Amino acid sequence: MTRDLAGFDLTQAMRSLYETGSYYVSLRPDETSYEDNYWGEVVDPDGLERDRPTERDAHLANLATEIDFIVSLPVGRVLDVGCGLGWLLSALDDDWCRHGIEMSTFAAARARNHAEIFVGSLLDYPSSSGPFDLIILHHVIEHMVAPEANLIRLKELLAPDGWLILGTPDFDSGCARRFGANYRLLHDPTHVSLFSNDSMHRMLRDFGFDIRRVDYPFFETAYFTTDNLVRLFDTGAVSPPFYGNFMTFYCQKP
Repeated sequence: MTRDLAGFDLTQAMRSLYETGSYYVSLRPDETSYEDNYWGEVVDPDGLERDRPTERDAHLANLATEIDFIVSLPVGRVLDVGCGLGWLLSALDDDWCRHGIEMSTFAAARARNHAEIFVGSLLDYPSSSGPFDLIILHHVIEHMVAPEANLIRLKELLAPDGWLILGTPDFDSGCARRFGANYRLLHDPTHVSLFSNDSMHRMLRDFGFDIRRVDYPFFETAYFTTDNLVRLFDTGAVSPPFYGNFMTFYCQKP
């Protein structure tokens, strides 16, 4: 997956978030569909062909920290927004009342093996379906053209003291600053709302969430390799996975 970044200055874009107090930088949505970009013939930023439906075990291994947190919570009602093939939901005990929202009809059909699935967007999801004790928004908000409206709907669906797990890239991370236009997470054409660590903290607090913990998953994932560390020296190539690229917020609704 690639996109046209001609004239785009990532460093200046992130600086604008500090100067203006904005929550994110908006990029124009790509003309190709989410369905094609994620569930068709997919090539990652390193030029490797991906077959996402076969990657369940690797996906769950990289989510071990998030899953450990979830299973430490009292069992209740969970909603996974942008649940994909339903793999995260499949890792939860059957005592959980599992629900998902998914835009892709291809993915939703398979996720129904693990949960009750609504096909569509979070904004189309009935408010009457709540409340949920846990809502997961794992690497979804960067795909949304209206993050504010989605956070409002999400909060409506969350029970008092309910948990939100929100993961998203940090486009002002050390790797992003070092590689600029070669930052790997810029090259997903479905990433249309770009956050920084600071701006996501501000947004969640301004929308009334209590941030309890923030993680930066890397060292406990399969991406922590010697090869990826060596790649940090070559800023003329696409950046490698690195610490700080991803940030995961664990929040509660007061």
